[in-house]
Amino acid sequence: MVGPTAAATAAGATTAGATTGGWTEGYVGGIDYIRAVYRDWSPALLCFALTLGGWRPPEALRTGRFVMTEPGCGHGLTTALLAAAHPAARFEAMDFNPSHIAGTRRLAADAGLANALFLEESFADYARREGPPLDAVALHGVWSWVSAENRAILLGLLRRRLAPGGVVFVSYNALPGTLPHMPLRRLLVERCAADSGPLPERIARAIDFAARMAGRGGGWLANTDGVVERIEQLRHKSANYIAHEYLNADWTAFYHGDVAREMAAAKLEFAGAAVPMEQLDDLVLSPVQRDLAAEAADPAQAETLRDMMSNRSFRRDLFVKGGERLSPAERRSLLGATRFTLLVEPDDLPETASTPAGRLTFPPALYRPLAEALAGEPRSLEELLALPALARQDEARDGQAVLRALVLLTSLTLAAPVMPEDGSAERREQAARFNAAALERHRFGETPGQLASPLLGAGVPVSRIEALFLLAERLGEDPAALAWRQLSADGIRLGRDGEACVGDEANRAELARRHSGFAARRRPLLERLGAT
Repeated sequence: MVGPTAAATAAGATTAGATTGGWTEGYVGGIDYIRAVYRDWSPALLCFALTLGGWRPPEALRTGRFVMTEPGCGHGLTTALLAAAHPAARFEAMDFNPSHIAGTRRLAADAGLANALFLEESFADYARREGPPLDAVALHGVWSWVSAENRAILLGLLRRRLAPGGVVFVSYNALPGTLPHMPLRRLLVERCAADSGPLPERIARAIDFAARMAGRGGGWLANTDGVVERIEQLRHKSANYIAHEYLNADWTAFYHGDVAREMAAAKLEFAGAAVPMEQLDDLVLSPVQRDLAAEAADPAQAETLRDMMSNRSFRRDLFVKGGERLSPAERRSLLGATRFTLLVEPDDLPETASTPAGRLTFPPALYRPLAEALAGEPRSLEELLALPALARQDEARDGQAVLRALVLLTSLTLAAPVMPEDGSAERREQAARFNAAALERHRFGETPGQLASPLLGAGVPVSRIEALFLLAERLGEDPAALAWRQLSADGIRLGRDGEACVGDEANRAELARRHSGFAARRRPLLERLGAT
């Protein structure tokens, strides 16, 4: 790379003293990455996004008998959860941070995950490893955070092991939207490197310095759109997130066209956005912008133009190796057979949603009957279109209204595609073991933050308090009492209506009130999804 990204990389070489170099190869060490689960490459969602874009999804993903890998997996929670929800599949995940792998191996052992392999290896070590052909590969963030040499190693892995028809999910910092972050990152890198003491304290002082510069020094920090807001957002982020997001020696933002050209060297072709709504131009661009993008000479240039006009700063892309295009009739048939479920109560659907092209309303005449239909058993698109209320709305709105609504709800995590019924009993059994181990971890604050859903083949977010309520139910204990015992041991106190709860009795009473609401609304949803 040339230009500002090269300068950013050069500055990063001095990041935070002992946190770089040696076995870390310039990646931040000495501080763990955040614990998080990502839904973007769950098999049902991958299949929906590919089908929506007109590509045939790998048959292995549709049947649940696939091989998936996640290089640079961090704590490996996404792979562990997917392995719990897909017992017939095989998973590999690697990270060279030993503490990450030690923790996820312990979780996998406690959950009895015999179908997942967690490896403490470098990309080079992993690329030399023999294994079965891969049906899916998840590269979350690492494309921007590793060196060009390591990207070349990953491309070699894709060339050698990705099966024909296989899919790659890759997310990365995108240009031009990331340009305003580059001087801020440079400032954080240099302030942390020049400072001394524990890294979290250096990060806090660097952010405070950036805020003072923006407030008093004016100039670029104060006058560039979004930078002051970003500094304030960083005040509320964990040091773990900031260290791994900003302080690596290698930190590169890409134009989509450059990523597409690199992927082409491994026989990979761009198949569309992993987030379904980003495949619909009218939800991303204005009419004038769509006309301008249509003048592009090739698809890669068109995507780069879209990023320029929407100022996108982060991309989640799908690439396929020898992907097959669906005929219009096949696409309609596969979309029609795709089943969906609602992830919230019908009353909790928002009235509007924010998209890059502006606010989008949720017309009650369409979304109310759709939400009510999806709140029970999963329904296919074909079944939904057979319902009179939805058929009328679809016909009145160009014949695509229900599909577009599902695209929007799915992208906003308000609904989701579900797995086929075949294999559901095995999925429920293994998911239950994983959830038992996950709930036990919430007792002590080591929180995966999600439970496995055999219906979704993915995760369902839960708060620590919700997890403690479910744990108490499993143990036959009073939910408020157990939750307060664990929270109070960590020095946590509750509040209500802006007032702190004082004393054990008040905190237990507040937890009892919250449990009543949880039992009435949230628990039935978790039970329907199989995540209890």
